Amino acid sequence: MMYWDTSAVVKLYAREQDSGYFLNLIAGTDEQVVTSAIASMELFCALERKERSGDIKPGGAGTAFDQFLNDIRRGRIIEIPYGHYVIQEARKLIEPVSRRRILIRTLDMIHIASAVAVKATWVVATDSRLRQVASLANLKLFPD
Repeated sequence: MMYWDTSAVVKLYAREQDSGYFLNLIAGTDEQVVTSAIASMELFCALERKERSGDIKPGGAGTAFDQFLNDIRRGRIIEIPYGHYVIQEARKLIEPVSRRRILIRTLDMIHIASAVAVKATWVVATDSRLRQVASLANLKLFPD
């Protein structure tokens, strides 16, 4: 199973320099995009920021976010709820993260703990700190 961090999910809904790579990763496959439920709010905010900065045309953030919600309804994207099992996995990860002095953000820890909780094998992400923690959790990384 491939777990997608918001740093990669956003590339599916807003054109970025490397969006093609991530779109090709899911093209022609029935594999679902699995991510945390927190990704929807992170994506919403990222799209709105892109619209305000002119990277997305006016009204484009809402259109892109509606497509994301449609993909959830269609089952193309599966959201992992934040709950006690995610907290348990985060608690296991915090010691090795602290020992290596990785400055992990709270939401990034939720993403990695969610990936571990659902027994993902891969993490699709571009965020460098999140990728460090994913490696500590013995998750394989895309892109490699």
